[in-house]
Amino acid sequence: MNVGLIGFGAISQNIYKYFVNNQNSNINFKTILVRNIKNYAKYDLNIITDNPEQFFNKNLDYVIECAGHESVFSFGAKVLKNKSNLMITSTGALTNDNLFSNLLLLSKKYNKKIIIPSAGIGALDMLSASSIGVLKEVNMVIRKNTEAWIGTVAENKFDLTTYNDNLILFTGTVREGAKLYPQNVNISASVALAGIGLDKTNLKIISDSSINTHIISINAKGDFGEFNFEENVIPSEENEKTGKIVSLAIIKTLKNLTSNLIIGL
Repeated sequence: MNVGLIGFGAISQNIYKYFVNNQNSNINFKTILVRNIKNYAKYDLNIITDNPEQFFNKNLDYVIECAGHESVFSFGAKVLKNKSNLMITSTGALTNDNLFSNLLLLSKKYNKKIIIPSAGIGALDMLSASSIGVLKEVNMVIRKNTEAWIGTVAENKFDLTTYNDNLILFTGTVREGAKLYPQNVNISASVALAGIGLDKTNLKIISDSSINTHIISINAKGDFGEFNFEENVIPSEENEKTGKIVSLAIIKTLKNLTSNLIIGL
């Protein structure tokens, strides 16, 4: 399976390293698209380019977006028109209805898939299964260490320098929250899309000075009953805003695409 990466930050690099070190994986990285190739000179990889035309000139089965909301807007449609399947990690971009509907139309037109991997959040399988019935309510809480909110809109609205173990940064719908914090809460959009939607899924975002992890919980109620899910994950060393589990989850998704045995699809 020929794969292209959009973005080469912490997530992409971990994915790339894994498959380079596991040569028998049937995953072949053909090209990597970055904003400025000069920033990646130390990697000595001839597959890195900042030329979109060169990137899309490759015969790619899958393109994995790992570069933020802007890259979904800039290249999502092009990926599908180029007859490649599209894997999106910056799912918060899909809070834009025009973008989302256009990508869905193109995926049908060119018979290609849009894949939203489980990435940083569990329980999406149970949530999507329960939505086949009557899913009445979904509540989500994202609680991260204070450092994770540095460089976000929270810095302008709140005092992140003072100790606070329950500083509520946002309460509302996923559609609103994912737009406000595009680097931190993409997983909330994945949860909403798996369940009852962006406008019906409740989201609370909290900064907690007492922790150095990301604690994320989901509560869902419906005619199936009720479930509660919580994870406490370690942030990536390279990027406090994302968890170590994200790149591992995408690796799992890629392995599923080429495996004869799939567990938990």
